[in-house]
Amino acid sequence: MRKIALLMLLFVLLGNHISISGQNAKFQSLIIYNFTKLLDWPDKSGDFVISVIGNAELAKELKEFTQNRKAGGVQQIVVKKELIDELTDCQIIFVGLQESNNLEKIIERVGNKNILLVTEKNGLTDKGAGVSFVKKNNTWEFQYNETNIKKYGLKVSSDFKVLGIAK
Repeated sequence: MRKIALLMLLFVLLGNHISISGQNAKFQSLIIYNFTKLLDWPDKSGDFVISVIGNAELAKELKEFTQNRKAGGVQQIVVKKELIDELTDCQIIFVGLQESNNLEKIIERVGNKNILLVTEKNGLTDKGAGVSFVKKNNTWEFQYNETNIKKYGLKVSSDFKVLGIAK
């Protein structure tokens, strides 16, 4: 419980600071990294790969933020900036605003692999994404669709549910 309260405080404080300074990529990096702890992937072998499509700034921030950190305390995190047609095996795909119109193509490419699909555009959890970042009252939050997350074989922790907005 103390861990949840601390994470919530961090989200609020960082969310307010970042919304003022305009450093969205730093905040999104922190949240995406925490997804590696708050969700459970069935396969914990090999590297934990986060693919970023359509947001070079986030790919850079994520790479810096996750350097020397592990996913769930076990796997080395690798961040790749990719094009849709180059998507390979990964555990998280972040779809930037400019690539949001290609969500259907990305979902088709993913198939039924164990992947968390994160988008930067509000409302895409209704169209197959597991998580979407939303800006409310000048603060970044995330909404999630548990059905979509479970469809890809991932387990959602109670901490994740507390921190996000259920859709």
